[in-house]
Amino acid sequence: MQRSPNYFFAANDSNLLGLPKQENFIDDFDIESPQKIALNFKSSNLKQSYSFTKLAGIMLSKESQRLCAGEITHQTFEMLRCRLNGHLLAYFGEEDVKNISHRKISAFITYLQGRDIGAVTINQYLGLLKRVLYVGVMDGVVDQLPIFPKIKSKSIPRGSFSVDEYRNLLRISKQLSSLCEATKPPTHRNTANGAFIKTPSVPIEMTWLIGFMVNTFVRPVDIKLIKHKHIQIINDSNRYLRISMIETKKHTGQIVSMRVAVSIYQKILAYQSNRGFGNQEDYVFFPHVDDRQGAISLISGHFKKILDEGNMRIGVNSEKRSLYSLRHTAITFRLLYGRGIDLLTLARNARTSVEMIERFYSSNLTAEMNIELLQSKRTQRSDLKLYA
Repeated sequence: MQRSPNYFFAANDSNLLGLPKQENFIDDFDIESPQKIALNFKSSNLKQSYSFTKLAGIMLSKESQRLCAGEITHQTFEMLRCRLNGHLLAYFGEEDVKNISHRKISAFITYLQGRDIGAVTINQYLGLLKRVLYVGVMDGVVDQLPIFPKIKSKSIPRGSFSVDEYRNLLRISKQLSSLCEATKPPTHRNTANGAFIKTPSVPIEMTWLIGFMVNTFVRPVDIKLIKHKHIQIINDSNRYLRISMIETKKHTGQIVSMRVAVSIYQKILAYQSNRGFGNQEDYVFFPHVDDRQGAISLISGHFKKILDEGNMRIGVNSEKRSLYSLRHTAITFRLLYGRGIDLLTLARNARTSVEMIERFYSSNLTAEMNIELLQSKRTQRSDLKLYA
């Protein structure tokens, strides 16, 4: 292992690698102009020595081109950069990439485990390491990929809320939204993105947001992006919201809501319209916050206040709860109380996969939760033909 604590990928530096100038490596790198990057590798590179730091920079430059082309989000790009900075550069640094073997990767796993890093995160680091080395193979820097050790990771059930806890969330949110705060001059200490956050109260929007998420299956990332133009109220034999969202987490498709979501949305629309934010292009939640990443941070902060007030940060099985737990609750409620709903229909409407539901949601259920279904009998039909 060769540590290189002085080598890192800066977020807003034209010299992305933070390398000394004499290295003269991608000095003209510019995230906004990836066409400036000239990386011409030939088979002769197998005879040369390339450090992991350099090869990681090559991989990151390729990812920046994908960012500029709209193939990945800025958040994904930043996550890659942060993971590289986190432990991969610290561990491999100036190591010749041709010398990174199965044994050294195993040692890296031991290094991560010694820092109490879980199996899921370790697998993510290994996946990124493999991506870096694969770039070396494609560009003729590495002959072939080493064999990677396999790490078994246990699927942890998602933290959700029971019916009583869900009702308690709504009750606490209403109570906190009714608190009268003393007038304070806005400063950086008590505001975030122009909105007060470091106070005991929460906006009335939070009560509707909690109900909306539990009755629409949306993710927190959807909450920050959803606009009024994405929502259509359907009043047929079934009453529901048809939500046509943009692609998030590689999932597309419409969402249909529970019936109660219609009345929740109508309250939100009336409230926002009175504030001048009811147009089609306005965001549904916290539309006054232009920075949408800041908006979701603001919402998460308010939700933590509600969790703390109800002592619900940790579930009965020691699972951590967050804003995402509202989506988990929506899916779990359908598994519990949706009569005869099949997993494929639920998965498509929640914009996820059957495998994800079986791994992370069904595992929460116990036989006693569905005692009525287990003890139920098929209804006899007089017109049922047993034989053709």
